[in-house]
Amino acid sequence: MTSPSEDTKELRDELLERVRSIGPVLADGVPEGDRERRLPDDTVRAIEESRVDRLWTARRYGGLETGVRTLSEVTKALSHYCPSTSWVVNNINGSNLFASRFPLRAQDEVFCDNPGAKLASIFVAAGELVPSEGGYSLTGKWPYASGILHDDWAILSAKELDSGGETVRPVAVLVPVEALGIEDTWFTVGMRATGSHTVVAENAPVPEHRVIPAEIQLGRQHCTDLELNPLFRSPAVAAMAVICASVVLGAGQAALSCVVEKAPSRKIPPSTYASQPESPTFVSELGRTALNIDAAEMHVRRSADAIDTAAERAVSLPENELRRIRGDAAHAVKLITGALDELMWAYGASAFAEASPMQQYWRDANTAARHAMLNVQVGHELYGGSFFGLDSIVPGL
Repeated sequence: MTSPSEDTKELRDELLERVRSIGPVLADGVPEGDRERRLPDDTVRAIEESRVDRLWTARRYGGLETGVRTLSEVTKALSHYCPSTSWVVNNINGSNLFASRFPLRAQDEVFCDNPGAKLASIFVAAGELVPSEGGYSLTGKWPYASGILHDDWAILSAKELDSGGETVRPVAVLVPVEALGIEDTWFTVGMRATGSHTVVAENAPVPEHRVIPAEIQLGRQHCTDLELNPLFRSPAVAAMAVICASVVLGAGQAALSCVVEKAPSRKIPPSTYASQPESPTFVSELGRTALNIDAAEMHVRRSADAIDTAAERAVSLPENELRRIRGDAAHAVKLITGALDELMWAYGASAFAEASPMQQYWRDANTAARHAMLNVQVGHELYGGSFFGLDSIVPGL
């Protein structure tokens, strides 16, 4: 019999092979995705057929239930071909994990008849949820809904109000996308194909079983529940920070590979060097840049492994470690965005050609790195404050 770790490695290798097999389709779709500001249909089909959007879906619904480390590796690999695709896949998987916090009846509605259901989750704004016949009525706007053009359901934040208009509690609300509107608001220089538009609800009906307290949605009450499988014991917010950082990391690794591959055939004008590796300065600077990318990977990997280990053991990660994980994710993207600037210098002016994958990695990674989950200053402050017992500046870790 194989050990669980061997099973995990075998599945991880299989998933990475699936990514490589669909990679050309994803890469071919990058220009269209950038132009149309959405993932091409061929890309979406490739995601579905490879099932990389089911890594954090329950096995009982046909999902794969992998750990954080496995999704991190898959996400990095996807970024080599299309960072926007990687970001959407990351958001679907994370949202599917968040869906596991809802009652079983709600989960069944999402996944039973559609094992490949895709979800979005948007917590950046709060709508208003008011009582109505048969449950509630939801109204609001939520920007930055990555992948919403291809999703089936959305998890939205809201303030539950009583009949007098007073706030009762913050909640998370599960809504089918067909009950929502979408405003075309995603005009950016990077991550364009994620189609992260604004979701709109106008008195959308919501039954009671699709509403849960925000503290249940984003909390860590499940970490020691032995009745749950390890994935669903993971602290979802911390796990998502690691996966978001993995998207940026994958783009940095892809850019490094591109520079290394092309270097022997590229000169260094106006110098006399006939190829870039002939220059000691080029080689030294590349080595330093590569080490920063390696360091970013080590930050991401130790956080992913820490979450997976705690989930396997059904123990809660202490707050100082959760704060370090947010610091790891933030510092990793800081290292990668710096490395990408250096790699653009190394590649030369042609890196900015529209046909060059270098400018795509640079634009997409820099855009993704500005996500609130990856805020560098916040991540550093969180971790630094843990050494002195300072209160956390982020309510949910």
